[in-house]
Amino acid sequence: MLNALTGQVDYLDNYIVGRAKVIEMYQLIVHRYPDFDQIFVAQDNWSIHTHPDVTQALQSLPQIEPVWLPTYSPWLNPIEKLWRWLRQDVLKMHRLAAHWALLRQKVNTFLDQFSSGSQDLLHYVGLAGDGKLAQAIRSA
Repeated sequence: MLNALTGQVDYLDNYIVGRAKVIEMYQLIVHRYPDFDQIFVAQDNWSIHTHPDVTQALQSLPQIEPVWLPTYSPWLNPIEKLWRWLRQDVLKMHRLAAHWALLRQKVNTFLDQFSSGSQDLLHYVGLAGDGKLAQAIRSA
């Protein structure tokens, strides 16, 4: 999860991401922001987001308000730009395929650098600066 105002990144580390992890992330979001009555979460059209288990969990977390992005529009989802940065800096041409624990550590270290927020990250993903997405965030 990427906080659009602070650049703070929260994540769950797991080999497989399924509906249980998506639900756990929603619960983490509500836990992280207990004082907010409404929390907008950008959602792509991954089928798991509309799985009955996930939609039922969302009903029990009324603070979460999904914002559905158009199909095949990763440029509208700032977290996709974070994944691109991760792939470029950590995963591209890595030689750690046989060293899963070390690769996992490098990925976590990369993500952990944003655990307290980052203006640099907000600029990188387009949520700060003069771009349209940044302007929309400021006007909200």
